[in-house]
Amino acid sequence: MVTTVDLGRELVRQKIRLTYGGGNVGLQGAVASTVYTNGGIVRGFIPGYIAARHVYGPTYGAEYTVSSNYYKHFEMNHVVEAFIVLPGGIDTMEGLFTLISWASEGLHSKPIGLLNIDGCFNNLIKFLNDAVRQNFMASSQRKLFISSFFIDELLDKLAFAKAFPGPGASYDEFVNPGALDLDLHL
Repeated sequence: MVTTVDLGRELVRQKIRLTYGGGNVGLQGAVASTVYTNGGIVRGFIPGYIAARHVYGPTYGAEYTVSSNYYKHFEMNHVVEAFIVLPGGIDTMEGLFTLISWASEGLHSKPIGLLNIDGCFNNLIKFLNDAVRQNFMASSQRKLFISSFFIDELLDKLAFAKAFPGPGASYDEFVNPGALDLDLHL
């Protein structure tokens, strides 16, 4: 939980607007709460059937109701400049793989970053690296997302990826081109 509060504070410090999946629970709820209570701009996209059940509590900032999880990702894709995926459950994995799939199909070219809190994504990254090694996944698809254990490093990599998009760029070793105005989805 400390890392998510730190992420929220860093977003506010860098004046990065936050777009997230709505509600006030889980890691994304902690980030949204921190950004919102510290004066940052927050907007949440939440499927109507979930909002109506009040399962996830009230959304911080402006709330936009959409018809499904698919449309949540679709609408957010139009208003954000980069994505950060935090550890989570099946909905998180669905969102991550939707974003990777859309990027591989050319439906978006926005950087996707995994904040690897406590190594939560280690097994997933190993699985995807193995899928490439075993020719079940193209290496170009694996390069569609980046990861870091550290907030500052991940934000720098996302800014770099936004500044220099494309399959030829390597986000592992880079020089930060300077702060960029990112609008992030969690």
